[in-house]
Amino acid sequence: MTASMDATAGSIPAPLPDHLFVFAHGKESGPWGLKIRQLAEVAKGCGFQVLSPDYRHTMDPDQRVRELLALAPTARRTLVLAGSSMGGYVSAMAVGDLRPDALFLIAPALYFPGWDAEPPTPPRLTTIVHGWGDDIVPPDRAIRYARSHALRLTLLDSGHSMNERVPEMAVELRALLEDAKRHAAYRIARYTVNFEPTPLDLAIGHADADADARLHREAGVTSHWALVTACNPRGEADDAAANAKRIARLRQRIEAAGVRRLPGAGHDPEGIWPSEASELLVDPPPGLAEALGREFAQKAIVSGRLGQAPSLVWLG
Repeated sequence: MTASMDATAGSIPAPLPDHLFVFAHGKESGPWGLKIRQLAEVAKGCGFQVLSPDYRHTMDPDQRVRELLALAPTARRTLVLAGSSMGGYVSAMAVGDLRPDALFLIAPALYFPGWDAEPPTPPRLTTIVHGWGDDIVPPDRAIRYARSHALRLTLLDSGHSMNERVPEMAVELRALLEDAKRHAAYRIARYTVNFEPTPLDLAIGHADADADARLHREAGVTSHWALVTACNPRGEADDAAANAKRIARLRQRIEAAGVRRLPGAGHDPEGIWPSEASELLVDPPPGLAEALGREFAQKAIVSGRLGQAPSLVWLG
């Protein structure tokens, strides 16, 4: 076993990983069964370190949840929780406290008598894989959970173990992990409005009364704003000249809509992704910022309202 696949490990890998995939095994299985061994290779191929705690000393699912929360897994950029059967329950119940970027569930044992509480709201990036022929955890449990939160659900011709369906699961997991890395990059980015002489920095999820005052005073924001870029469509890096042409077209589209704009930028604080020019829209009409983001094939825009923390609006 490699260090990142040590079944006896009870702590976060050191140094703190950029991307961490945390798997919770099923009721009577172990931390390095067939599924996790193969899925771990997928995760490592996507740049994730893998942690699979050993819960075999207790059959109490809520005790396993408490142990996962006590472990407090974290990563510098991207955290993804996963689980199979009872482990699916464990990971689903932990999302409220651990706030992962994504969740991957295999035949999650949800809504059983005695541990039938509704899990916290899952991350937008959640994928569920379940077998139509599962006679241990009926597929209607996964359907109920997916329907409640509009989650991606793949139902396969399989029983509970789904060991023969690992190749299909690997495809689903790889797509989820790559999306999670992109989403995490948006979340941790710092967004700048090019005020003179001192630019204004904004961060997702952080309300800032001083920033609101400057947006009102220096940009003329009366209620809300949005930051939109045209760079790197679909999250794929492009050259500076092509991005500059797209930004010029974006500015023309904003001005044609009669909306006040100011130049800005998005920055990766760790410098892994190049900075992207953007435009601040001042009090845009409903739907305009989202429409522009989609027109220029963006994954998300930043939306803000005076008195509230900026947030990401995902566009698909």
